[in-house]
Amino acid sequence: MDALSGCTPAFLVEYCLRQGFLLDKAKAQALSDYLNLLMQWNKVMNLVGAKRWRDALDELVMDSFHLEHFLQEQILMKLPTAPEIWDLGAGAGLPGIPLRILWQDGTYWLVEAREKRAIFLSTVLARQTLPGTRVFRGRAEVFMRDKKADLIVSRAFMPWRELLEFVHGFLRPGGVVVFLSLEEFHTPPGTDWLKVGHYVYETGKETRHFCAFSAV
Repeated sequence: MDALSGCTPAFLVEYCLRQGFLLDKAKAQALSDYLNLLMQWNKVMNLVGAKRWRDALDELVMDSFHLEHFLQEQILMKLPTAPEIWDLGAGAGLPGIPLRILWQDGTYWLVEAREKRAIFLSTVLARQTLPGTRVFRGRAEVFMRDKKADLIVSRAFMPWRELLEFVHGFLRPGGVVVFLSLEEFHTPPGTDWLKVGHYVYETGKETRHFCAFSAV
């Protein structure tokens, strides 16, 4: 397929199967719609570094498939059946939007302070049926006030040690923070955090990691 043309559901079903993931037609349609909209907006707003949808699929979207697998295999059994999830610094919705296309339990907040990205997220949600998925446009510290999460997801919101300190006290008992990174993180010495999960995978030419911590 020509990477300059639009992404199609049929391509995604076949592509994901080659990657070891099953994707039904409805989810493939939702994901192709998201990718095409992302590339359309990216031409004028520079939402992500990838300039072609195929690059965004390879370099960004596939993280969400691995994240969903990691959550199902190692994390969700530790959480309530309908968890409260915060995606801090949600950006253009990666990994959040593809993750919610794949998995829709609980309430998932896309927290984004940058106006253009928050508008894009709201536009996506207006066009997609993603139950329990919401956008908060504003600073994370304002959003978190008087709230607690079961799961916090962070791609590049702030350095991981700083984020653990930032969200301390905002997790419910047994709550988990998950980081997406290019290296494995270990329990910081002298803190009351415990590493509770780790997942490593290959995407493109990179090795990537999910590292999960829970307060003790």
